[in-house]
Amino acid sequence: MAQHTGMCAFRLLGPMEVSVGPRTVALRGVRQRALLARLVLARGRVVSVDALVRDVWNGNPPSSARTQVSICVAALRRLFRDAGAGDDVIVTVAPGYRLAPAEHRSDLAEFADKTEEGFELSCRGDAEQAAERLQQALALWRGPAFADLTADFAELEAGHLAQQRMLATEQLMELRLELGEHRSLVGELTSLVRENPLREQLRACLMLALHRSGQRADALRTFREGRDLTVDELGVEPGADLRAVHDRILHDEPERSAPPTALPVAPLLPAPSQLPADSSVFTGRGTELRHMDEALASPGPGRGAPVCCIVGPPGTGKSALAVHWGHRKADDFPGGRLYADLRETADLPPRHAAGQVLRGFLRALGVPPKQIPTGIEECAALYRSVLAGRRALIVLDHASSYEQLAPLLPGDGPCRVVVTGSELLMDGTAKVLRLGGLTQEEAVRLLARSAGAARVVDDPVGTATLVGLCARLPVALRAAGARLAGKPHWTVADLVDRMTDRGSLLDALGRGEHSVRACFDRALRLLPPEVSDHYERLGRVTEPAFDVWTGAQVLRLAVRDAEDALERLVDLHLLEVAGRDDCGALRYRFPALLGLHAADRHAVLPRVGARRRELALVASGAGGVIAPPPGADRGRAES
Repeated sequence: MAQHTGMCAFRLLGPMEVSVGPRTVALRGVRQRALLARLVLARGRVVSVDALVRDVWNGNPPSSARTQVSICVAALRRLFRDAGAGDDVIVTVAPGYRLAPAEHRSDLAEFADKTEEGFELSCRGDAEQAAERLQQALALWRGPAFADLTADFAELEAGHLAQQRMLATEQLMELRLELGEHRSLVGELTSLVRENPLREQLRACLMLALHRSGQRADALRTFREGRDLTVDELGVEPGADLRAVHDRILHDEPERSAPPTALPVAPLLPAPSQLPADSSVFTGRGTELRHMDEALASPGPGRGAPVCCIVGPPGTGKSALAVHWGHRKADDFPGGRLYADLRETADLPPRHAAGQVLRGFLRALGVPPKQIPTGIEECAALYRSVLAGRRALIVLDHASSYEQLAPLLPGDGPCRVVVTGSELLMDGTAKVLRLGGLTQEEAVRLLARSAGAARVVDDPVGTATLVGLCARLPVALRAAGARLAGKPHWTVADLVDRMTDRGSLLDALGRGEHSVRACFDRALRLLPPEVSDHYERLGRVTEPAFDVWTGAQVLRLAVRDAEDALERLVDLHLLEVAGRDDCGALRYRFPALLGLHAADRHAVLPRVGARRRELALVASGAGGVIAPPPGADRGRAES
């Protein structure tokens, strides 16, 4: 008799829950949960074993990680089979695994579908049905998304989903106001504004609900409270839409109305403000900020929107600088501040990645989903048309190719673009800002802000030594500050003692949110495999600087090919030119701390190779062993 199979249901909008039909699947351990969540997020696409290893272990996997992934998948398959789901929930497809689309459903996909349908119905003027769909979508939430997962990828996705949840909530409030539910909304909106005091669309809805309920004074007080908050915390006045609602209420003007079909977007939809929060410990960079001011000044005729490219080694704070400048200049961009972390689309082909970002930008700019084209060229053309004459800022973070960037650039007009990446990707029309370490004074200030000023002031000599060990690199200084902040009984000298051994320096800077090793690992994941392989192999060089012939020997390449490989790493700011020797030949070296990281990565390669040989021997024997995961035989060769 054929075994009965059931549909798997994955619920991630809250604590993770998995069921097959009426039966709950009891997941065992954090690795199983993280791996399964990563497959669910892929929505039927193949996730490579390398990506699973990277994300499940937060960029710092053990040498046995690939084997553990294989074992974990086998265990999950047994769990699903025992629950009645059959053997084909997790499918092996080189170079990794995927969830069979026909065999599972998730609340993530259901939330996305219902919100999309709700927005479309709203654009058609069907407020009642749109509100019903959005209420159904929001009812799927049982708490913060991925509430019981601590993996970095889950935290990033949880932030994105929280933003989508808030956008759906704001749209629902707009629709219910349109349906005349202002009296019943006052209490609900008051709570929402209290929890999200800087969301101007929610505040505008509350003001309208109060005003329409005969509470004009309370509506005006709500505006004053919001204005005081934005001025105190952000140093800016409220947005134009919120001020317009205030002015109408203040002058007791009648409500502007129009037939529902004439309102393709929500009437109070604010200009998008997508920049991540500014860093609370951002320090210095005055010269660089002035350079950006000049680079993004008014362009000459016909040159297109000004673009500033921030490039430099990983850990220098390129993203933090771009975001800080955007917040500092927020008033200059009433048309909105768009932001995309292109690292999140690194697994997609460049044009597909650009299309995904473009559609998100168009929705944020108020284009009804039904009017967004499917083709990338049509999307890009509509994007340029919507931005024409609109003074907006576009921040494109962690770019890796011009093909990925090109569709996201606006045409001529008052927009401004900031791009961050490891190398220069634009043509000569872009202004380039090459970022390095902080000045000594800036580095000490950043350390004091991260760790607390008292210990830094008490030991100026130890502080100078610590700053030197961190190479004045922002990511290292923040990691050191976080370590000290978490150890109030330590002095600066205690941490310095733990960092003087070069072999353990990265370990000392690898705790908490700001891990130097994890930062460098993330940068490598964006590179082509052969480039990261060259970087790792050069980690065996022990001299402070080396020439191309040494590089050729280590990389096992012809001299000309080795020179090309070294120059590629220079372009990516993973190597730098250390001058010329007496014969005029170029010499190369790793930027600060990257040499330690490359040596650390190189040390892992022999263990990985030995483990692969062990797996191959076991797999060739008898006894029903677990085979290595797909693609394992295509890994990097042993050094």
